[in-house]
Amino acid sequence: MSDVGRPPRLAERLMQLVLRSEAQVHGVVGDLREEWARRRDSRSRVACDLWFWRQACLVYLRFRSEQRHVSEERPRTNLAKLAGDIVGDLRLALRTLRRRPLFAAVAILTISLGIGTTAAIYAVVDGVLLSPLPYRDPGGLVTVSVLREGSQSIQRDMSPPDVADLLAQSSSLEHLVGYQPISVTLTDDGESILLDAARLSEGLLAVFRLTPPLGRDLRADETGYGAPRFVVISYSLWRDRFGMSRDVVGRSIELGTAGTRYEIIGVAPEGFEFPGHTKMWLPHRFGSPESCGRACHTWWTIGRLGPNATVASLSTEARSIAANLSLAYPESNTGKGFVVRTLQEQVVGPVRARLWILLGAVSVVLLIACANVANLLLIRTYGRTNEFAVRTALGASRWQLMRQLVTESAVLAVVGGAAAVVIAVGGVEVFALTSAGMVPRVSEITIDGSVLLFSVGLVMAVTVLTSVSPAIYLTRVAPSVNLGHAGRGSDGGFVGRRFRSLVIGFEVALSVVLLSGAGLLARSFGELHSVDLGFETSDVLRITLSTGGDIEDVRTFYRTLEERVAAIPGVEAVGSIYGAPLGPGHTTAKLRIEGRPVPMPGSETLAGVRAVSPHYLETAQIPLVSGRTLLPSDDVDPLPVAVVNETFVRDNFPHEDPLGNRVQVMTDQGYGSPVWTIVGIVRDIRSEALTQEPIAEIYVPHGHFGPGYMTLTVRSAPRAGPLLPAIREEIHSLNPRIPLRQVETVSQAISSEAAPTRFLMLLACIFAAVALALAGVGLYGVLAYLVSRRARDIGVRIALGARTVEVVGVVLSEGLRIVALGAVVGLAASLLSGRVVAALLYEVTPQDPWVLVLVLVTLLLTASVAMFIPAWRASRVDPVETLRSP
Repeated sequence: MSDVGRPPRLAERLMQLVLRSEAQVHGVVGDLREEWARRRDSRSRVACDLWFWRQACLVYLRFRSEQRHVSEERPRTNLAKLAGDIVGDLRLALRTLRRRPLFAAVAILTISLGIGTTAAIYAVVDGVLLSPLPYRDPGGLVTVSVLREGSQSIQRDMSPPDVADLLAQSSSLEHLVGYQPISVTLTDDGESILLDAARLSEGLLAVFRLTPPLGRDLRADETGYGAPRFVVISYSLWRDRFGMSRDVVGRSIELGTAGTRYEIIGVAPEGFEFPGHTKMWLPHRFGSPESCGRACHTWWTIGRLGPNATVASLSTEARSIAANLSLAYPESNTGKGFVVRTLQEQVVGPVRARLWILLGAVSVVLLIACANVANLLLIRTYGRTNEFAVRTALGASRWQLMRQLVTESAVLAVVGGAAAVVIAVGGVEVFALTSAGMVPRVSEITIDGSVLLFSVGLVMAVTVLTSVSPAIYLTRVAPSVNLGHAGRGSDGGFVGRRFRSLVIGFEVALSVVLLSGAGLLARSFGELHSVDLGFETSDVLRITLSTGGDIEDVRTFYRTLEERVAAIPGVEAVGSIYGAPLGPGHTTAKLRIEGRPVPMPGSETLAGVRAVSPHYLETAQIPLVSGRTLLPSDDVDPLPVAVVNETFVRDNFPHEDPLGNRVQVMTDQGYGSPVWTIVGIVRDIRSEALTQEPIAEIYVPHGHFGPGYMTLTVRSAPRAGPLLPAIREEIHSLNPRIPLRQVETVSQAISSEAAPTRFLMLLACIFAAVALALAGVGLYGVLAYLVSRRARDIGVRIALGARTVEVVGVVLSEGLRIVALGAVVGLAASLLSGRVVAALLYEVTPQDPWVLVLVLVTLLLTASVAMFIPAWRASRVDPVETLRSP
């Protein structure tokens, strides 16, 4: 024999796995090797290898079969027997479901939708509410805010002196940094970009226990009045704008509309951009002689607890410090308290209730899906009574039959759960796209191990919920009693019919609960959009600008800009305001009425201060109630005048005419604190929020108050076309460094304000529609089965002269009983659970009669559609054919 190599070693290894002795290996494998070598002399290597592989497979199968027979003859352990039984049940379940592909497809689709949507919403809850913030030791990060005595709402802003005193006097705080989010313009190589930034009382990296990869952080002695112009930049800005050059530290860059030079002293670690998406951190230049000190609440805070400190211990200290400051500074701190919260609570607190409500709603949908599948399996179990009777006669125990039903439910749940993962991934993506800006931490939502574990738990729960009703049926009915009744099966008797009705009634009740919640949110959303805001909302464009310089430079810029924009074709009116309605900015200040005693600390009245250009009130079309509006001459008149709203009058002049009275606003923002003479009264507007009642407001001439941060408001003629390009050109012609911020129409601002309610309403409506559809399908299935099982009875009725209306009535009465039961229970549950969504409603009560009527009408229409086909089929039964059937 020539040297032709050897056969495939892997094929030899395959045979060795089943050959029990060396003699077998030597005999069988040796003979095949010799035959392979003989064939190799006259045939190709590939043909010989294929032949050898075929022989190896035959040897493996033959000897493996012999081993299986031997193992079956040996007594098996209980565990091995149970495993074998489970495998057998699994094979039988797969064969059974394969014979009913439509049933299996419907059940799997229903389960996958229920589990998938529930897992998706759980992923949102887990990523937003349950997962810790992506910082080192996030539990130690806290925020401190202001809570006024007698107020229920927390004011996030703190004054700089209060932050300094709290840090100095607290033993529970390791760090406490005040910050103010801003936007800055970076000019580099002639190209300007607008960036999110923050002004700090000291560096943030120590608070988050981070070390800069390059340079250093800001120090506390580098902030305050006359602070050096340093800046720390983010890692992403260093990478994208400066090419990760290591000599960026010490480089001078130009920031702001005035082109002020700042020196880069450090780069933040990769991924750190607190707060929000901040790209730069600058020292806060507070404490100037013109600043308003403790009366100005302009800082948000972020701090870290010291060793062994807790939120409770810091809260106790904060109350004591607030009381001491109230005694030391009664004019500014009387009635002012400090509230301590974890950073996670501050970030996710506003959406916590909404997300838990969504998870509850989608869990209801899952329960309805389980009830539907359980009902399908129960009906199918009735039809398999003869099968179970035969198996019982052949020796199968009741436990084995129940185990078989559980296995079939498990197969459906597992396959549905696998498909649900795909649905969950898509659901998370859709949620992230549609909830941008409304839900924090959206980028952190993902399908991770905890979500998959939750999904596995759902699969197990679905298996139990869908198999319990067929299993109970088997425990109540002996299958052997039906042996010999081939073709008839069973309908479960009175108990079975009642149980099916209760299951569908349960689905209807849950659907009513979801429909009521969705209806209340929809009604609330409609009320939000019908609110009379008190100012013009159509064809109004707003652009927020910020310019530097002294008060005269700022006033000249905005007056010149307004004149140029007013000349653009299609523009009807132009004005500017500091603190646009439903927009950023404005100051709330204490008041002193000239000629009255100085109020006791803590008893002063408050008002929102709005600096406006002469034509703003006309542009916004805020109606004048009495007196006059502001004029261009008021900007330069040495006697400052102001216009107030109706709430201001009610709070401060309830029984007298306010015109001619003089009011001092106890804040100056660095522009002085003059005494204003009231010359006019305008109508109230909702400036804070759609759902918040008007507050007292005073409109003062911009030329006297002078902030550079203003919102240009442009009212255009209907169908005037886009005006933004022309307005942008006019702004840049005056100063090309000024960025356009928050460009929006008033209609868009209203839509953004109502967006959270709209988003929650849409999801609730989707869940309610799915639940109602599932309940309708379940009702249809029960009635269709009823008609099929009672065909003989219906045929006899028709043969005896029953009219179509009477036959249809039999089916409809069964369906209406189920719907009525579910509606009564569902309405009662809706009234009891209404307080869950009460906090999210506006001008709507949980017992709103219109919503309840609409829910009942919707339920009745859906039930009518579900009952129509079974009722129609019942009326078409042929009595002759029915009576002939066995």
